[in-house]
Formats: sequence, C-alpha cells, structure tokens
Amino acid sequence: MKKILKLLVVLQLFFSVQSFAQEEDAGGSPYSIFGIGDILNFSSSRTYSMGILGTSLFGNYVNSYNPAALAKLRFTDITFAMNYGFINSQNSSSSTELSDGNVLGFNIGIPISQGSGWVMALGFNPVTLVNTKVKISGRTGERNYEQTYSSKGGLSRINAGMSYTFFQKLTLGLEYNYGFGEIKSQNFIDFNNSNFINTNIKKELDFNKSYMKAGAILEVGKIIKSIPLRDFTIGFAYQSAFGLNSSEQGIFGSSISVDTTNLGAGIIEVPSQISFGLTNVFGGKYVVSGDFVMQDWGNFSDNTSPNVKLSSSYRGGLGIEINPSREALSFFQRMSYRLGGYYEKLFYQIAGTDINSWGVRAGVNIPMSDYSSLDLGVNFSQRGTTSNGLVRDQFLNFTATINFGELWFVRPREEDL
Repeated sequence: MKKILKLLVVLQLFFSVQSFAQEEDAGGSPYSIFGIGDILNFSSSRTYSMGILGTSLFGNYVNSYNPAALAKLRFTDITFAMNYGFINSQNSSSSTELSDGNVLGFNIGIPISQGSGWVMALGFNPVTLVNTKVKISGRTGERNYEQTYSSKGGLSRINAGMSYTFFQKLTLGLEYNYGFGEIKSQNFIDFNNSNFINTNIKKELDFNKSYMKAGAILEVGKIIKSIPLRDFTIGFAYQSAFGLNSSEQGIFGSSISVDTTNLGAGIIEVPSQISFGLTNVFGGKYVVSGDFVMQDWGNFSDNTSPNVKLSSSYRGGLGIEINPSREALSFFQRMSYRLGGYYEKLFYQIAGTDINSWGVRAGVNIPMSDYSSLDLGVNFSQRGTTSNGLVRDQFLNFTATINFGELWFVRPREEDL
C-alpha cells in the first residue's frame, strides 16, 4: 500500500503541472479544479456590463453583492438573470471549444421607505461553478497509464438583506446568506493491466453553512457641497469567511479485488473578502464607477490536503453607464448604454506562474414599460497563458436579465393627486 501511495503522490504532482498540455475532454476549463471552482463575480446585469461589482453604485436596481447599494431602489423589482457562453481552451499544441449556459441569479428588491433608504432584498444566486474533465496518457517507470480527472458541481446561496440610510448621507447594509451545494471530484488512474492496481480517488465538498455580508456607502457629495462631486459616493463591502465540509476516499482495485480507504476528512476554510469602490455622476447622465476586491487565500486551509497553499487574489474593474436624458423621445434614446472592463489576479499559482484574467464588457438596458426592462450584456475575457505548458482560456458570454417592476409599498402618483 505504501508503494501505491508513493506512486499516487508522484502522479498527482505530475498531473498538477502537466495535465494542461494534454487532452481536455467534455468539460470546462481545467482551472476550475482549484479551490472551490470558478467564482462567479456577478451582482447584477448592470454592474456586469460595466466590469464591476457595484460596491459604491446606487441606482434603481438590485445589487446582490453590497446590500447597502439597495437604498435607492424606487419600486419593487424582480430580476431573473441568465448566461450563455462559449469557451476556447488552448495550449501550445491543441485547443478545445465548448459552450454552456446557466442561471446567474433570481432576486427581488422591495423598497419599504424610500425617504430613509429602507429596502429589503431576497435572492437565490450561484457562487461558484465547476465543470472539468481532463484526460492524460503517460508513463512512470515501465508502466503506461491513463489518468482521467473530472470534477463537477457548484455552490449557491439564498440571501436576505436590508439597507437603511442614516443622516441622509450614510447607508448601511447587512445580509444573511445560507450557502449550499456540493462539488464532487474523481481522479482515476488506469494501468490497463491486470497485474497492476488501478486507483480511483474520490473527493467531495459539501456546503451547508451560513455567512454574512455587510456594506456601507457614504454620499460624499452631500458633505463637501461641490457641484461636480454632488453625486460622488464611496463604498465598502465585507463578506465573512465560511467553511466547507470535505471528505476524501481512495478506491484501489484490480480485476480480482477492490480496497477502499478513507484518506481524510475535515473543514476547508474559505477566507473573508473586502471591497472598496468609488462612483460619480457627471452631467446627471454619465455614471463612472470602479471597485477593487481583495481576498487573502494565502492562509487557505484544507485539512484533507494540508499541502494546499493558494495566494492572495485581487480584482479591479472600471465602467461607465450613459443614461437617457429626461427629454428622450425615441426608443434608442430611452435606453441606457454600458461599457467597462476588469483585471484580476486569480487565487492560484501553477508551475510558478500566476494565473491572471482580464475582460471587456458592454451592455444595454431596454425599457419595456414604466417599471419593467430587459438588460442585455456581452463579455469577452481571457484567463491564463500557454507558457510553461499551461492553458489559455478565452470566453465569449452573452447575458440577459428580465426586470419586472411593481409598486408595492409606494403609492402611484395618480393616488397622490
């Protein structure tokens, strides 16, 4: 058994660096195997198309990232967001193209008191997605083998949050999140020879935890009394750390016997996250917003794999939104247009190489009625590099969000007459 475990260590080390130069089959990017998968930085279609999360961005929309950003919602808004994307994964010798779609979130925002910024929000939002299947063929000593690594699943959350404005300048928000989901991984090593013992390592992450989010937005323009900065805001958001239950099982088998061994179990601690943002409105029409997000994975702990060490990650985004003037009459003049981009250092390093990502985005808001609209967005982004036997991913994504508006606690103007 000790020889088998030593061989597994060698193969896993080889796989962690070299598999990206091999065949990728019927799955997503191999990068999603790291940590808890691909983190979905989606807070709304509005912020997505601007390349940001909306840490400091007020407006008539539901922001699922910073609960303080809810305060300016004018009427009840029910949103349903979807995504369909294409991915091209390429290394120095081959490439693979895939396409897939998924739900980005379902949220409802309810203004209780507009004057005090008292808004409540409920939602269901995916947190991460994992979908990978990689095959490699190799040789260790005089033994040929075929290794298949697959991983699938994801984490989601149900959230309930609220915002409130104090002194007409400072808005605070708090959100409770109930996270759930699972990620199942399998690493199968087949020697294609009855004289050798095949190996199947199964790992499962179960997510069934609660965690909190908090945020604040300060309306600086109401303090400094400067006309160019009258809509200037500074935002802050914090997400608490949370744990995932983890178990790992090894199945060692040949044509005549199977041996199952528990390799470990424990808690994986996902680190807390903080974000800062700035927003200003120029000429009452041009909204410019940016934010910076940090998460320290350097102390990422995995009791089932104590040698796992990731690095700190950060993400910076900047975007602009052009809103219609009040005198707009034509259909196209009543639409809002968005453009933005981001740069991100991801939380893993492979073969001594930092994995980075960048993207450019655009979008439009199409009014359907006084209270309902359709958001459309497009994203082109790139992750990784083909250097050092690694993979470069290129993404083309199309998003759509349907916004249904209602007046629940706010009387229509006709009733005020």
